[in-house]
Amino acid sequence: MTELRLELESVRTATFVQWPLNAPVSAEDLVTNGFFATGNWLEAECNWCHVRIDRWEYGDQVAERHRRCSPICSMVLAPSHCGNITLSQENDSEGNTMVDGGGTASPCACPDLHLEANRLETFKDWPNPNVTPQALAKAGFYYLNRLDHVKCVWCNGVIAKWEKNDNAFDEHRRFFPNCPRVQMGPLIEFAAGKNLEELGIQPTTQPKLPNFACVDSRLRTFTDWPIGNIQPPEPLAQAGLFYQKIADQVRCFHCNIGLRSWQKEDEPWHEHAKWSPKCQFVLLAKGPTFVREVGEAMAASSGSQIATAPALQLNALMDESPAKEALALGINGGVLRNTIQRKLSSSGSAFETLDELLHAIFDEAGCETALEVREPTEPTAPPLDCCQATTSKAAVSSDSMQNKAEPSVVPEANISEQMQRMSVAPPNGNISLEEENRQLKDARLCKVCLDEEVGVVFLPCGHLATCNQCAPSVANCPLCRADIKGFVRTFLS
Repeated sequence: MTELRLELESVRTATFVQWPLNAPVSAEDLVTNGFFATGNWLEAECNWCHVRIDRWEYGDQVAERHRRCSPICSMVLAPSHCGNITLSQENDSEGNTMVDGGGTASPCACPDLHLEANRLETFKDWPNPNVTPQALAKAGFYYLNRLDHVKCVWCNGVIAKWEKNDNAFDEHRRFFPNCPRVQMGPLIEFAAGKNLEELGIQPTTQPKLPNFACVDSRLRTFTDWPIGNIQPPEPLAQAGLFYQKIADQVRCFHCNIGLRSWQKEDEPWHEHAKWSPKCQFVLLAKGPTFVREVGEAMAASSGSQIATAPALQLNALMDESPAKEALALGINGGVLRNTIQRKLSSSGSAFETLDELLHAIFDEAGCETALEVREPTEPTAPPLDCCQATTSKAAVSSDSMQNKAEPSVVPEANISEQMQRMSVAPPNGNISLEEENRQLKDARLCKVCLDEEVGVVFLPCGHLATCNQCAPSVANCPLCRADIKGFVRTFLS
């Protein structure tokens, strides 16, 4: 089996042989903008950013839809530098053409000019002292090797005749205000790549039903919700769902998916991610890691011989220890059931101890998701004490809450110690003001040189860890060791 060379327009064109002639957008426009047909009716996929679009409407401009769905796709930002090979280039036996006749290497041989360091390399013979190559490269320009002409990688805008005291970014914004590089702002740079997903940034898309974008507006639809004893409205609304006044059917305001037939053990976020993994609201609210783990659990469940645990077996385990002990500690029933079901699907056996069960729950769901949300007026002390031992929010609660009796069901010693260590708030009076001030100052110091103030956020991990000087030389985050895909300059006030 040979791999299709989809960077060739001729190869992409061949995928549209069954594209309807009366389709809202033409195959030619799709090919020109980097798309190939997936074979799924009117669905087309970009070869560079892999965004898929299937809901085309008459009057749509392919380039504009592409830009809205994937604003930092290399085909959108720099079609002449992304490796796309047009039909005319394929027919040209001489090969590639020069960029604007300026002596620059061909598009296919060019370094990635979305990287500032590569743009700076083009200014070796820069003749104009009125503006520095560093400022021009940071503003998105590379040198055309002709007089003082520079060109933006993103919008292809060319500026020349630079004067003294010109600000490269301001001039860029003045002449090309709609340029994606201008709209990103002067502080965003790329350490590697240019794909939104690689950077941990979710592309913004418009919700299908914007009237329900507010949590309160979704909650108001549940006035006559028929199964409040099975699924309370609040978690459903928080998960982006509103009631459609039909049985127990709810719908997401963003991706428009409908969900129904709710069970008591169902967890709204989990079900939303399972049935609509590409929903941008879920991805933004819970993160790609959560969605990926839900998908992996679903795939593992369907691929195993014991993938679907019998309902009777699962119900029996929920009524036995250690599940009952976990419920007594305030663990969310839906989270608990999902964790036990995943354990059965992957190993065929149940959790033997409470320690093992709690570890699995907190590793998969996290403390705040796993713990049942209780009304403060409820007189049930044990769950509140459990929360106090496991979450930083409860650790800073009132003294009266801290002095309540211990839960009637006490977990094993080792899990208790680990849960206590999760509380990060120190007891009142145990730390001096001077020591607290020293810790705050240390937190603002670069983790590499330990001298300068931190000023760079790494993507995709999001840690604020180094100063501006040390950041370019760091390949992995000093705090979590994650690969660095990009970074954003920040300023602490």
